Amino acid sequence: MSIQPFRTTGARFPSKAAGLRLLLLVLAGLLTIDSTGYAQAEGQADAVSNRTVTASPLAGFHHSLVEALLYNPSLEEVTSKYPYKAETTTRKLEPTLILTGMGIEDGNYALHYRIQSGRKTLYQGAADVSVVNGLFENVFSLPKKYPEADGVAYELKSKNNGASVHGSVPLRWSRFQGRVRYLDGGWRSAYINLRPNGFASAASLYVPVADDGRFDALLPSRIYSVINVNGTGYSYDAMERWAWDYDLTRDREDEFTIGRTELYGIHAFNLRGGAPTVFVSFRPTALSRILQFDEDGDSRTTGEERKKMEEAMKLSPTVIGPVLQASDVRVWLNGKEQKIEQFNLIPEYNGTIWQVIYLLQFYPEPRPAFRVWHEIKLEVRSKETLRGKEIEDYGQGSVGFYRQ
Repeated sequence: MSIQPFRTTGARFPSKAAGLRLLLLVLAGLLTIDSTGYAQAEGQADAVSNRTVTASPLAGFHHSLVEALLYNPSLEEVTSKYPYKAETTTRKLEPTLILTGMGIEDGNYALHYRIQSGRKTLYQGAADVSVVNGLFENVFSLPKKYPEADGVAYELKSKNNGASVHGSVPLRWSRFQGRVRYLDGGWRSAYINLRPNGFASAASLYVPVADDGRFDALLPSRIYSVINVNGTGYSYDAMERWAWDYDLTRDREDEFTIGRTELYGIHAFNLRGGAPTVFVSFRPTALSRILQFDEDGDSRTTGEERKKMEEAMKLSPTVIGPVLQASDVRVWLNGKEQKIEQFNLIPEYNGTIWQVIYLLQFYPEPRPAFRVWHEIKLEVRSKETLRGKEIEDYGQGSVGFYRQ
């Protein structure tokens, strides 16, 4: 499904000549100043500063624009119980506004923003903003939910030269619902964590999961860089389920299965100008291999046990990563299973230790359309031995694929 364009603003403060033209238009009655303090041409969008753009494949915007994400969580707090001896924990969930900008001149700015419903201001705030490499991101905790909000007006005023970047952006949400389940049929307290802009960003949204595995939330519409579906059994009797470049520009219902293997860092791509072949890389980690270093039998690998594991990882990429063949992996494109044509093991070095990356290729049937988002799903099974017992470790993961 293609990402639909949306209206936004991001023009710099007009020049003297442009300002004179604006004044003449106002005097002629062809331009009005709306309640946000920004110019609006009669009968059309702001002809000077507003423009319609197509959302970029990874962030939902590009070229001197500001994005606003408003999250109103369904609960105020959630509790988590652990499958081993540990105190029950409670997490507070706060309404959150994330403002992200790009294509803006580097420097220090004073940011003023207003959450709006039509022309009514629901909440306003201010903050200092530092723009580096044309980018900024600020995360604000809000005092209450604003489900009636439909847009955010903003102004960035430079502390260096007084220039101003201002505009307003609409707010859009997608319904995100479905179920989390554990492959073994048991249950551990679970949650879903969404990162709009990846791990280098402070922005993070937390979706609660009920004890029956169900979840239902309204989330800001966009492509999410990372989604982590996890629970209190992590690294004890289960791993975690990852989704990368997840398309939430539309309502979605999904089921996430957590097993004993996680598929980290999944990346899908095609070669520009090449064959339609799709390449998918991923780094699997099998719990049974981690627990080989559990010497005291508590099903946790900590302290000296973890140090021994890391020493072993300096010598081999498959200490905690399973040894896989193509027959151990299944892959789907938009729900249709694909045939793996090539499957390769690639050692990954991080400066001190080795881990394993697998790179698979498939020739897609049917051909995915260009410049729209598709989804690739992976399942992995490996035969492991733990304390003399044979175990099958299972992992599931997914990644968005944007054909260039």
